[in-house]
Amino acid sequence: MPIVSVRWRSKVLAMVVGMVLMLSGCGVSKMGGQDGKPRPGERSAQEVFTDFMDAVDDTVQKSGADWPIWNRSHTAGFFPGPCSVRSRDDGRAYQTQIEGGPVEDPQASVDAMKAYWESKGYKITHVFDNRGDNTTGIEIHAVTPRGMLLNFTPTKTVSFVKVVGECTLDPAADRRTT
Repeated sequence: MPIVSVRWRSKVLAMVVGMVLMLSGCGVSKMGGQDGKPRPGERSAQEVFTDFMDAVDDTVQKSGADWPIWNRSHTAGFFPGPCSVRSRDDGRAYQTQIEGGPVEDPQASVDAMKAYWESKGYKITHVFDNRGDNTTGIEIHAVTPRGMLLNFTPTKTVSFVKVVGECTLDPAADRRTT
């Protein structure tokens, strides 16, 4: 009987110590993974939106095309679509596609963008460079370490940039940006 009592006391003591540590915040991260970085969905809508806008602007600036409708300071009117973090459509992700001018050499433009994105640690997922005789454009896709998707399509007649931002669970992303 005393052995059972000692084991029982040890378990109760371990549970009490664990609960005290958890309630005090010691030794337990309330947010983030083991490396201290936020897990998917945990970053604020503002952080995710800023990175999204920076990615669009970086791509536009490095593209070699003119983008008359793009202005980094125009942040109003973005409403993020649904995305999934833990369950279907539980989060929101900012996204846009913009149209720009032509580039003289689509292949050189894609090569430069590929090198730039790789220098930032982005993973190139696809390069579509054989789109048939009727098409002069090439398309490149990349994903950032935090999961943002980027597409760049330069052609001799028009160019496109599409960015789908990181998914966030922040309720602030449920509203249109102002």
